[in-house]
Amino acid sequence: MVIERRHAQEPTDAAGYLDRGNRYSRNGVYHRAIQDYTTAVEMDPDLAEAWYNRGCSWYEVGDYEKSIDDLTRAIALAPSNGIYYGQRALVHHFNDQPDLAEADQEMCDELRFGEESG
Repeated sequence: MVIERRHAQEPTDAAGYLDRGNRYSRNGVYHRAIQDYTTAVEMDPDLAEAWYNRGCSWYEVGDYEKSIDDLTRAIALAPSNGIYYGQRALVHHFNDQPDLAEADQEMCDELRFGEESG
């Protein structure tokens, strides 16, 4: 029995590369995900989700500085997204930057849960 594999069409826009990068990331193929997220941000530099996801992938491969850079860019593009701050807090924690981690976690909590969380 021969099973034919359908070859997915190559992405043609930033959203397509973001989507494929997400699939790679979910399967733990982080370097391929990073390549697709890079193409996505080259095509659309204002695509905060691509910056965020690439930052998460950099974290997964242990490159904390690149992760922080990308997460910082995502935050600049979408400053009201608390999840972005939460991820950067995690990376700061693993990068031995507890004060920055705490500040980002506080911002995450404030944005996600309101000022009552403090």
